Amino acid sequence: MIICDIDNTLLPPGGTISEETRRVLSGLSPTTGFSIATGRSFHVVRKFVEDLDIRLPVITSNGAQVYDYASDRPIYENSFSDRSAQLVMSTLLSEGFDFVAYGKKGIYHRPDSTHMAFFLNYNASVREQIRAPLIPLSSDLSGFVPENLTKILVYFPTEELRNRLASHSDLEITASMHQVIDIMPAGSTKGNAVVALAKHLQIPLSDVYCFGDNDNDISMFTCGAVGIAMGNATEETKKHAAMVTRTCKDDGVAYAIRHLL
Repeated sequence: MIICDIDNTLLPPGGTISEETRRVLSGLSPTTGFSIATGRSFHVVRKFVEDLDIRLPVITSNGAQVYDYASDRPIYENSFSDRSAQLVMSTLLSEGFDFVAYGKKGIYHRPDSTHMAFFLNYNASVREQIRAPLIPLSSDLSGFVPENLTKILVYFPTEELRNRLASHSDLEITASMHQVIDIMPAGSTKGNAVVALAKHLQIPLSDVYCFGDNDNDISMFTCGAVGIAMGNATEETKKHAAMVTRTCKDDGVAYAIRHLL
C-alpha cells in the first residue's frame, strides 16, 4: 500500500496533481493499494478521492480519523472530549485567535475569520452535493461542542499559546504548514492512523510506503512503515525518512514509485 500526504507532496502550491503522477498512480499493480493521509477534514478531501479514484479509506484530520467514503463513515476516529474541546475553543475565542474546527457536520469557524478562502475556493471547485458545510461559531459557546470534533487548526499562533496547549496531556499538537498549529485529541497522529488502516486491510506495515513533506508526516515514517520524504520536505522530516525523492514540483511521488520502490 502507498499512502501520500496531499499538500506539497501530491499537490504543488497553487497547482494541480501532474499528469505524470496521475499516470504512475493509475498504473499501479492491482495488488498495490493507494490512499492519502492529510491534515484536511474529510469534508474537503472527497474531490481528491473521486479524482484519483481512491477505493481505500483515507486518513484525515492528521490521523484523528480514517474515513471510508464507500460506506460514508469513519472506520477509525479519535474525537475530542467535550471538556478538551470547550477548553481549546473557549481559549481561542477569548484570546482572539483565528481558527477552524473539524466536526462531523462541517467546518466550524469564528464569525469574523479572515481565513475562509481555502474552504470557499474548495466549495467553488466541486459540485453542490459534496461542498463542505461552513458553520460560524457564536462568540459565547455556552456549553456547545460540535459533534465528533477531530481537529482544530489555529492560524498565526504564538509560541506561548503552543507551549500552553502542549502542556495538556489530552491534546496532540503538530504543524501541517507554516504559521499554523494543528490540535487533535492525544494519540491522533498520521502514524497511528496508518497502523489502524493497515490493520483494517490486513497489510503488514513493512509493505506500506508513506510519502510526506512536513512535521505532521514524521509519525508515518516512525510507525513501522517505510517513510519517503519529498525533496522539498523540512530537514527534520528528512531525518526520519528511509529515503528522499524529488520535490513535489518535480513529480517526486511518481519518481519514487518508478525508480525507488
